Amino acid sequence: MGKLFTDPKAKILYYFDNIEITTAKANKLIDDAINTGNFSKLTGLISKSIKPTESELSETAKAKVLEMFLFEKYGYKERIMTDAMYKGLLCEQDSMALVQAVLGGEFRTKNKVNFVNDYISGTPDSILKKELIVEDIKTSENLRTFYNAEITKDYDIQLQGYMYLTGFEKARLIYCLVPTPFEQITNAKKRLYYQFDCNEDNKDYIELCDQIDANNDLIERMPKQDRIKVFAIERNEELINQISVKVERAREYFMTLK
Repeated sequence: MGKLFTDPKAKILYYFDNIEITTAKANKLIDDAINTGNFSKLTGLISKSIKPTESELSETAKAKVLEMFLFEKYGYKERIMTDAMYKGLLCEQDSMALVQAVLGGEFRTKNKVNFVNDYISGTPDSILKKELIVEDIKTSENLRTFYNAEITKDYDIQLQGYMYLTGFEKARLIYCLVPTPFEQITNAKKRLYYQFDCNEDNKDYIELCDQIDANNDLIERMPKQDRIKVFAIERNEELINQISVKVERAREYFMTLK
């Protein structure tokens, strides 16, 4: 009852107070108005018919949907593991311990709960239940990447997603700089070893290996408070709503793939 019936060939977008909303949310507004008899709630609801091309996803979003389609249909998946990603996996606990040492407060443990709603799923790194804050902890690959670390649009959306899933109003994006593990340092030197034709006496090879060690050792000498960056993020309902809208469009595109 109260669902929106439209021409199946047309693309209809719905807006409430000039903010685009999902079809499901528009239907819920109509249902609530019918059930309560309070149609004033629909004052800000409008619909707009557009050409199919106007509602298309970006090429980047389409590529992500295609990845999901290929995995769903064929089990095909490309696994990418960069040095930065590998360090992030190896140093997950080290970074969390650094955050605890510098920020203090509620004791942090690695969250293993995957939250799911009708649109997204996600597993935040840390959930502070007393402070009602969700945290995402990033391990920087080196001093340069740590120095340049900022809050990006993608990370903002990621944290908004976590707040959407948990119902929290606050989140933190935290960058950490911790020493690179011995095994990863060894692998880096091994790659250089082969690049220099397995010649351990090569001057450039020796200098590069020494610099790898120096770059890693300096991290340990830095004060802990200088090895952490914290970005506080407030819940943004408009951005959260955009997440749901984008997911709806992604699902529509997914159904067109064969």
